[in-house]
Amino acid sequence: MLKKFNQLWHPQMLDLSFAPFTTTIGGHQLQIMRADDDHLIDLLNLESEVYSGSTPWSSFSFKRELRKHRNSLYLVAYEGPSLAGFVGARYNIGEGHITNIAVKPRLQNCGIGAFLLNLMIDRARLNDCCQVTLEVRVDNRRAQRLYRRIGFVPNFVRKDYYVTDHVDALDMVLKLDQKKKEAAD
Repeated sequence: MLKKFNQLWHPQMLDLSFAPFTTTIGGHQLQIMRADDDHLIDLLNLESEVYSGSTPWSSFSFKRELRKHRNSLYLVAYEGPSLAGFVGARYNIGEGHITNIAVKPRLQNCGIGAFLLNLMIDRARLNDCCQVTLEVRVDNRRAQRLYRRIGFVPNFVRKDYYVTDHVDALDMVLKLDQKKKEAAD
């Protein structure tokens, strides 16, 4: 009965399952796995390293997101014992949204960020999403180049988006080609 009820109220259940694996990117062997509370200190430390000592996301924010298994997926990439990067996304019927991404500064431009983003884009396709969105600081040209290379295009500007310094955010969108999904099936 409960299964029938869930199907009635959630006609399309999201598949956010994830099996850990090891891969090599830019000469770096990485272990990719779902993030959980055990990774919290590493997430905060990497964020602090990427953002010059500040942590835009608090411990509470990460904990809250990591527990949303129904519609969120957070992945970590470890090179040995060191966190190389992470990505987080929230999924709803029809849309994926990248909530957070960071790569250790010394490993940037090795392809790790693009790889992690593409894992989330693939998950969006798997769940029949039509698009993936994200926000990026208007002054973060480096990240914008990466997102454009993957296929994201500017959508609109969110004024005073970042609370700590009132910097605007550029909302970007990637329209997903459902033909690619069908070809993969």
